Amino acid sequence: MLTKKRIKKLMPLLLSLTITTLFAGCSSNENNFRGTSENKTQSEDIYILSGKIQADNYANISSQINAKVTEIKVDVGTKVNAGDPIIYLDNKDLQSQVNQAEAAVSTNQANLDKIKAGTRPESIASQKALVDGDKTAYDIAQKNYARQKQLLQGGNTAEVNLEQAQQAFYAAKAKYDADSQALASMENGPTQSDINASQALVKQAEAAAEISKTSLTHTVITAPISGTVTVKNINVGEMSGANQTLVTIVSGYGLHIDSYAPENLLAKLKVGLQVNVKVSGFSDKVFQGEISTINSQIDSRNKDALVKIALKDHSDILKPGMFAEIGLKNKVGE
Repeated sequence: MLTKKRIKKLMPLLLSLTITTLFAGCSSNENNFRGTSENKTQSEDIYILSGKIQADNYANISSQINAKVTEIKVDVGTKVNAGDPIIYLDNKDLQSQVNQAEAAVSTNQANLDKIKAGTRPESIASQKALVDGDKTAYDIAQKNYARQKQLLQGGNTAEVNLEQAQQAFYAAKAKYDADSQALASMENGPTQSDINASQALVKQAEAAAEISKTSLTHTVITAPISGTVTVKNINVGEMSGANQTLVTIVSGYGLHIDSYAPENLLAKLKVGLQVNVKVSGFSDKVFQGEISTINSQIDSRNKDALVKIALKDHSDILKPGMFAEIGLKNKVGE
């Protein structure tokens, strides 16, 4: 058993061992932190904001018509240039509509040209001959009608004969009047109202043709920006629904995080504030970021505002859609 006297004698030795152990531990900790400053930073930061990584410049591409996909020129990872065709849709029905619309334009334009040119002389001569024949038939019918009236008054004919003569007279008169009016129109030429009406038909046909052609162009979907395909949600043979995102293209390497900061924290944040970022799946790494935007409008329901953090690291391991946490200094988080 140790006596108080023996313990006093051993105290200097025990104290020496304790100090040596502490220094060894400090040296070990110093070695652990050297070259991994992010670990030290993590211990100083408070991670109270989070959000998803977004691309600074991207395009969600959708179809403007409902049609079957016939060909896809890209896949995830494909690099494209603005204007490159990436998806082809079935165009048979739309091409047929374009053909019909163009035919209607041609027909209406031909009619307009005919009206403007007026009636050909030989057509007028033919119409005159027709009117002359109508006049002869009209005169004969008129005389027969008058004769049947006299015969009926004298009791020398049946009433049915008068009715037949009357109908023949009215028919001959109607034909004579109609053909005479047509001859007058041919001789006088087209009126301005005739030309205007024909021009309106041409314009209507042209408008319909343009609509059909525009719809046809929608069967070839092109890349609106240059970049890399990151999402493909469609396959050959499937129907492309209008406003359905088919492909996403990301341009450049710029990334940011969309986060929402509570109202009580906004006063302590400012544009340009440097932050550290941890990304799900990479717990051993810390990335550098900077607050680039603070929305001045606070959401009345959630009592928060959008804060954008620009990522300074252009690492290939960071992808849009990854979940991230934003570390703020203790003095900011307090």
